[in-house]
Amino acid sequence: MSTKAERTEAIDLLEKDFNEAKGIYFTDFNRVNVEKMTQLRAEFRQQGAKYKVVKNTLASIALERCGKKDLIAYLKGPVGIATHDSEPTAPAKVIKDFHKANKDLLPCNAAMIEGTVFDADQVDKLADMPSKDVLLSLLLSALKAPVTNFAGALNGILTKFAGTLEAVKNKKESENS
Repeated sequence: MSTKAERTEAIDLLEKDFNEAKGIYFTDFNRVNVEKMTQLRAEFRQQGAKYKVVKNTLASIALERCGKKDLIAYLKGPVGIATHDSEPTAPAKVIKDFHKANKDLLPCNAAMIEGTVFDADQVDKLADMPSKDVLLSLLLSALKAPVTNFAGALNGILTKFAGTLEAVKNKKESENS
């Protein structure tokens, strides 16, 4: 058993992680052996995510403290918690890849991304989404396209106008000669 001070420290750390996280994922790590867990944690680290296995009571206290009570219902059985501070869908990709490579291991029970709770089926769809940077670049290119097309149209009109002026100039010069 841990002391009250250790439990308080663990709750404080979890609360900090939950407050800073853009994405929080709850997984069922039952039947995941030490070797696979080490591999999984390495994959999470590679993506800049954290993965912790904590007592459900400590996690529920931390969730309640930071106002994320909707997730408490998903703290059943052995739960591993993945968090990411900047890229909310990165853990979903790691979980999906691990689940695909290791049949029936590490199903995701729920996730919270920027305040919205997603169930297991929706988490699979999150894993297929492009990253935030890719989505922003797609949005910018969609916004940029009409401006680029408009600039091209204006350039075409100006080119035709300049050509017309040049033709008028040449015609006047030929009439004066």
